[in-house]
Amino acid sequence: MKRLLKKYNDMKYRYKLTILLVVVSLVPMTVLALYSHSRMSSLVRKNEMEDMYSILEQTRENIDGQIEIYASLLNYLTYSPEIQEVIQNKDMDRYTAYEQYTEVVDPLLTVPKSYHEAILGIQLFAESIPVRHEYTLAPLSEVEGEWWSDKLDDSVTVQWIVDRDNRQIAAVREIYDGKTREAVLCITLDYGKVFRPLANIIERNSGGLVVDNRQNIVYHGENLAASDISAQKETGKMLDRLREEYTYVSSSGHETRWTYYFYKPPAVIESSVSKVLISEIPLIGFCVVIIIVLGMTFSTLFTRKIEQLTRNMEQVNQGSREVTVYSDSRDEVGQLVRSFRHMMDEINRLIEEVYENKIALKEFELKALTAQINPHFLYNSLSIINWMAIKSRQKEISRVTLALSTFYRTALSKGADMVTVENCIRNIEAYLEIQLIMHDNDFKVEWSVDPSVQQELVPKLALQPIVENALEHGLDVKEEGEKILRLSFFEEAGDVVIRVEDNGMGMEQEQAEKLITYQAKGYGLKNVNDRMCILYGEDYAIRILSKVGQGTRVDMRIPKEVKKDET
Repeated sequence: MKRLLKKYNDMKYRYKLTILLVVVSLVPMTVLALYSHSRMSSLVRKNEMEDMYSILEQTRENIDGQIEIYASLLNYLTYSPEIQEVIQNKDMDRYTAYEQYTEVVDPLLTVPKSYHEAILGIQLFAESIPVRHEYTLAPLSEVEGEWWSDKLDDSVTVQWIVDRDNRQIAAVREIYDGKTREAVLCITLDYGKVFRPLANIIERNSGGLVVDNRQNIVYHGENLAASDISAQKETGKMLDRLREEYTYVSSSGHETRWTYYFYKPPAVIESSVSKVLISEIPLIGFCVVIIIVLGMTFSTLFTRKIEQLTRNMEQVNQGSREVTVYSDSRDEVGQLVRSFRHMMDEINRLIEEVYENKIALKEFELKALTAQINPHFLYNSLSIINWMAIKSRQKEISRVTLALSTFYRTALSKGADMVTVENCIRNIEAYLEIQLIMHDNDFKVEWSVDPSVQQELVPKLALQPIVENALEHGLDVKEEGEKILRLSFFEEAGDVVIRVEDNGMGMEQEQAEKLITYQAKGYGLKNVNDRMCILYGEDYAIRILSKVGQGTRVDMRIPKEVKKDET
């Protein structure tokens, strides 16, 4: 698996895109093909079942049609005057009886055989008949010798009795005078001809079964290579095996109340489904070929510019600075090509400017040397001014000079970027002393310093712009009342918090929040906020709270850490 993944990762992008397009197209096509095949298979199975049922229904109607004809014939003979006269006239002399039997009854019972090939014979058993006459007439007592006699149930309707082993069918009707049986009329039918329609539909790999209302097997025929149904002796087990292992349909007769079954092995039905699948394979194969061809075509179109860009980048890697790829499209590839051209233009421009940069570097080194000299010169100058002020007894000038010297010494901090909170406080004290002299001491400064944070490191010159902003936009514009500036240094939730509060005029909160986004001249609040976000992340941005007429509060948070180097 890892080898295949590595091989895929090492492929050209065009081949990866081809594989992706083919897979993405094949997935829905496969789902659609499976769904279509499933639906088609269900439809084929349904059609097969409908065909089986239609064939069985036609066969049943054919057999029932014959049965109804025989039942009607039996009913007709039962109520015919000639038959009724034979049954009811028990005192007829033998000559008259013989004459009536020969001229009237015999033709009545034998003629139907000429019109219905399935009829083997029609017999009348009556109490009034003393001796057997031909095959057609017999005494009632001889009924007991017939194979079907023990299966009669004293019903006045037509009874259909089948002996499957001896292939015999009898339609029997008992004729009663009150509760006394006077006669029995029987039509014997050809078993094979009655069930010939059902036998005709039993082709290869199919079978038929007929069960009467007493759950007796009336007919069973099949043409199967191997069958478990025939091995069963009991009707219930045969039907259970039929329902469990075969695909079947059933239909019930009206006259006889027989149930007809027509069944096939499931493999026969599935073979029809397999034929459908085989017929679908060429179409599926054709669709797969079309998908692969389209995938290769589209991947070539999509990756052409990328491959050109790759070759051009390889040329640049080998030393050439010429851009040969071009694209005016607005898509991502076009933007990438234009960005590459712009990048190469910038590289060429920078290469041309390298000599100017070298000259600028020399000038910068000179300015850096000058910057190292200037602080010493500034400190010495301020010391001379302070000495001259003291000599002239100008205490205010001496205070300003010393404060200014302290401010610059703590601000420059020997070039370090981070200073201690203690150093930061000395810097702001010097700055505020100068501001108090400039403002004629018209505001008051309140300090709150937690000694535990004095040695923590904070960014240099981060507090002075905040204090300056509080004086300029808070206290300087306040005309009435006492002006107070509060500075607090404390620890909170593992951070050093520096808070600057004034009781000036204040402002709307929306306006206050704009102060950290407004780019003022010089080094304003925006620069301080940007610096804090760069050093510590967006969670340490400056927070400003202000209310009109109440003043403004600015909080600056710095992650607390042990100071390693004294600045």
